[in-house]
Amino acid sequence: MSHYVGSSSHRSNQGSVSVMTRTREKWTGLSDLSHYLIASDTLEDLAESASKYIVDIVGVDYCRIILLDRDGKFYCKAAYSRLVPFITHHSALEPLEAEKVYARLLDIENMNKLFLAHEDLTAEENASLGISAGEKSWIIPLRVESEGIGVLILGQHPSLHKELLDEDSYYLVDLISDQLSNAIRRTQLNDRLENLSIETVIALSKTLETRDSHSASHSKRMASLSEQMASLYKFSVRETRELCWAALLHDIGKIGVEDKILRKETSLDEQEWNIMRTHPEIGAQIVRGLSGLENIAPLIFCHHERLDGKGYPRGLQGEEIPLGARIIAVVDSYSAMTEGRPYRPSRSHREALIELRKHSGTMYDPDVVEKFISIFEGGINPE
Repeated sequence: MSHYVGSSSHRSNQGSVSVMTRTREKWTGLSDLSHYLIASDTLEDLAESASKYIVDIVGVDYCRIILLDRDGKFYCKAAYSRLVPFITHHSALEPLEAEKVYARLLDIENMNKLFLAHEDLTAEENASLGISAGEKSWIIPLRVESEGIGVLILGQHPSLHKELLDEDSYYLVDLISDQLSNAIRRTQLNDRLENLSIETVIALSKTLETRDSHSASHSKRMASLSEQMASLYKFSVRETRELCWAALLHDIGKIGVEDKILRKETSLDEQEWNIMRTHPEIGAQIVRGLSGLENIAPLIFCHHERLDGKGYPRGLQGEEIPLGARIIAVVDSYSAMTEGRPYRPSRSHREALIELRKHSGTMYDPDVVEKFISIFEGGINPE
């Protein structure tokens, strides 16, 4: 963090920054930003909201967050202006001329520098970055340890004729850039892990499909309905993703059930049902050991539990059952009833909803049932 502060000393003769002179509003804003960066689920969400927070906290007119991708290309992830509000969060590459400037600013030889664009860059370089003549912009390299991951651009429009950033702001900007860099890197690593997790989910889903094509199509329909339920419950991006993955893989444990039981076209006898009832435990064991899928194991394990404690495998009841599992239980039952089984004819959409309400409070969570029914009352096609 000290590399920004040290490099700012040559720009002012006022000496070190006094903590007492920082305003309460700036530090409250910094605390809010810190909490938000920790809670952000996606890089898009993080960059977009961070650019707004930074403009408000520091008191500048605009903020741009430029990131370096895995191919060594720079792109604008987010931009926000106080005077003419605009927000972007995309992967459009920066112009080649701008890339050269960013690369120079992130060079290892510039490790202990921050840059005032109107002093440290030529007019041509400023133009390549979209900085107009007369604007005062501060360019801060974003690094995690010694690795450059992008740049943060803060600026003032020329018509306002005010100081870009006073001495009291140096430490504040230093802390912001440090927090932002680490949050971006954390989110990028999470995104890479998520991509690996998605590949794992797809592979497991295909494995189930080879064993039981009916279960696979049933699970895909459940994932779609579960996503709509997540929206009604205002789940975060991460919670929604995990609920959909759990719905898609809720029957993955059936790959451990022998074919003569799995594909039997008549009703199962008691011994066969006892074997079939092991699939939630088998499924939970499968995903529990896979990086990135640990959180969905309890949802798979509990999706056949009942609110009254008469479900399996543990006889959990009420709120002992995770909300995600309570959602999957309703979605699973509705899908099974309307799709039918070889040993049981399908029911109509209306009949299935009546059955859900009939067992609301015993088998199913009443709130989940009502929210599920509201999906269709909103005009969504049950097919």
